[in-house]
Amino acid sequence: MSVYPDKAAFQTHLETLGVDQETLLMDVEPTISLGRHGELEEANRARDARALHTLPELAVDEDLEVGASGDLTILETLGEGGMGVVRLARQVALDREVAVKTTRADVGEAAARSLLQEAYVTGYLEHPNIIPIYMVGRTPKGAPLIVMKRVEGRSWLEMLEASADDGPPEDLTRHVEILMQVASATWFANSRGVIHRDIKPDNVMLGDYGEVYLLDWGIAATSRDDRPLLPRLEETRQLRGTPGYMAPEMAEQELELIDERTDVYLLGATLHHILTGRPRHKPGTLLQMLFAAHRSEPYEYGQGVPDELGAIANRACHRDRDQRFATAREFRDALENFLEHRQSVALSDAACDKLEVLQGLLGADETAPRAIHDTYGECRFGFYEALRTWPENEGARQGLQRCLEAMIAYHLAQENLEAAKACLEELPESREGLSEQIQELEERLKKRQHDLKRLERLERALDLSTARGSRSLLMIALGIIWTATSFYAAVRVEQGWVTAAEDLRHHMTSGLRNLAVGGGLILLFRKRFFANRANVRLVYLFWTMLAVVAFFRWTTWYLEADLFLARIGDMVIYVLALVAVGLMSDLRICLIASAFGAGAVASVIWPEWILYFNSVATALTFAGFAWIWRPQRTATEETAGQ
Repeated sequence: MSVYPDKAAFQTHLETLGVDQETLLMDVEPTISLGRHGELEEANRARDARALHTLPELAVDEDLEVGASGDLTILETLGEGGMGVVRLARQVALDREVAVKTTRADVGEAAARSLLQEAYVTGYLEHPNIIPIYMVGRTPKGAPLIVMKRVEGRSWLEMLEASADDGPPEDLTRHVEILMQVASATWFANSRGVIHRDIKPDNVMLGDYGEVYLLDWGIAATSRDDRPLLPRLEETRQLRGTPGYMAPEMAEQELELIDERTDVYLLGATLHHILTGRPRHKPGTLLQMLFAAHRSEPYEYGQGVPDELGAIANRACHRDRDQRFATAREFRDALENFLEHRQSVALSDAACDKLEVLQGLLGADETAPRAIHDTYGECRFGFYEALRTWPENEGARQGLQRCLEAMIAYHLAQENLEAAKACLEELPESREGLSEQIQELEERLKKRQHDLKRLERLERALDLSTARGSRSLLMIALGIIWTATSFYAAVRVEQGWVTAAEDLRHHMTSGLRNLAVGGGLILLFRKRFFANRANVRLVYLFWTMLAVVAFFRWTTWYLEADLFLARIGDMVIYVLALVAVGLMSDLRICLIASAFGAGAVASVIWPEWILYFNSVATALTFAGFAWIWRPQRTATEETAGQ
């Protein structure tokens, strides 16, 4: 296909085809037929003239008067164009209304020949979207006459002009369905070797009952040689077609390049008219429109035009014929796919709206998690449904990608590892950095879990509530025993039942006895008392205190030291030991130490009562331990008790 660098060079080419400069500078919009006639066309003009005289003469009332004697009774005029007239008539033999098309009285032989060629082409093509021809004849005055099916309706162009000024009409789906039927008629004609060459909305008629018909086959032609009545492409060297919709090869009059892909271009130009409300090539002078057809640059459609439909139009109207749809059927299939995809696109658009809401919720300072998850669920479901309907929906795929990435960021901020991993697995395309962020979170959570378990173990080890009941029972038992023995010793000394030496020896042996009894009980209940580290420390501290007291008493006996001072020393040791236990475990134990502290002070003031003071201090101390370490009821037990 030739490429002309500028409009001047293209004009020179057109002038070589016989189109003068004056014509090129005129504003022309309808179908044109310009240039010199070829030798074959001159020969076929004579052939068609002879054929016209061989047609049967039909009796017709041309004065619009009702008559029953003729073949056709004219009822009214339906429409009138530059060369032809369409009238409503009654076919007398079948008593039915038909449409009768003939030439105007003031036109020449070319109009008659064009009408006759249209009759040949239309009669050759029997298709639901092509108006059937009932008969062809001539009037008593010798004008060609076509009798065809009468269709009540209006042109598609009128419908488009009434629906929108700019951009696609609101009922876009309906217009795409109409174009699909036009493409079906075109595909059928192309399969029979016929190229329409003038497909446009003005040549499509819409019936009142949903019929769609591709009309005006006046410049249609074929490259086949087995149909002698059909006009052939090589018979004409004229520039024919509607400039606003022409394909490049038509504007350049390269007849050898005109084929079914030329009609595909015209279908694409018609789709362009649907999407923009204007012809493919902007109206202006004939030269401007033909040069625009020659260049056929891609069109950038607005936001109101679906991307897929705009891509179909640009592909069909590609300057390179090899880049267009190969057949009208492929073009129709692309439109059919668009209609199927449109539901997917609608779902995707709705999901994108939800995605904007989700992003707003995620960016807010305070948002209820339930609102985020509900909106995310609706958004995600919409994108998945869109992709289920049309797996190649790139908009839905990208929207799902953004949705999942947003939720991954949210889950990472919330440290919800499993949810972040689930979103990552659903990503249509992996994105650098997300896996690393999730891995970092996983390592951080593992370390935190390890630290938490370590703290839990430490807490259990230092939990003094463990075995507190056993410790309380031990304190009660020891308190009863040691209080009783201490009180009994006080009575014996007061009554003079023992000598000073015996009292000293008894003081020493009681220390060893207490050490043995305490150690025995600890060994007997070691599983309970050694339940954790805190209990072990308490047990060791308690037994150490008994050992220190036993050693101190043995030393007093061995050195025959003052027994009163030894007993005061015992109380001081008890005070120090109890304070140490209190500081390590429970400060309330420090208050218990005051019992022995008060006993020691009182003994200094009233030495004769020292053994009784010791007995009372012992009772108070063990009673205090038993109360502090008493078993505690859990919250569940307290609720059950209520």
